[in-house]
Amino acid sequence: MSRALNLLLLGRMVEGRSVRPSATAPFSGVARPASANAEATPMPISTANFMDLVTQWASANVNRIRLVWPLAGGWEAWAQAEIAGHINANVQDAWIEREAYIYPDRARADFLVNNPFENPSSDEIVVEMKCESLRNWAGFIDGLRYDTWKLNGPMRLGLGGARKISLGLFFSPESEEQLAMLTGYEIRYTPHREIGIAFLVA
Repeated sequence: MSRALNLLLLGRMVEGRSVRPSATAPFSGVARPASANAEATPMPISTANFMDLVTQWASANVNRIRLVWPLAGGWEAWAQAEIAGHINANVQDAWIEREAYIYPDRARADFLVNNPFENPSSDEIVVEMKCESLRNWAGFIDGLRYDTWKLNGPMRLGLGGARKISLGLFFSPESEEQLAMLTGYEIRYTPHREIGIAFLVA
């Protein structure tokens, strides 16, 4: 597929248009070099795979995360890019889109995982993420509740049947205590429990 067509399709997706390419030109949200297996559809990432990769990334980057969580403005955008890069580096032919326009009001999800033009909606994963910082810790749990509300609402691109993950990275004992009272959330930790990784899969 030409680079121009790839950019055109991605641009229309971001503009909020539902565009489905022809069978001879599969959509790819991540540029990949041509290969002998180019026509094979990559295996979609599962919710379990995704959470294992997030945990792996957090565990390998505790010291770097410590440097950014005190920053004004938070560290969510940095974590988005880091997690997406980690997945692309560790999963062959991964497809992950940041800040995807998937809601009818043009609100964006933090991640859309797996190509919506090559997989059934049941293989898609929509992820909303919150990262606790020194400046936002008091509202961190309310932010997770809001993300859950968003994920339960309508979605574009035929993603109504997608899997959903509400994800929160935290470090304060106060958030840990409140998360223990939220229904459905699981919590993992980096090896020395410096960072908690809370997630709800629906």
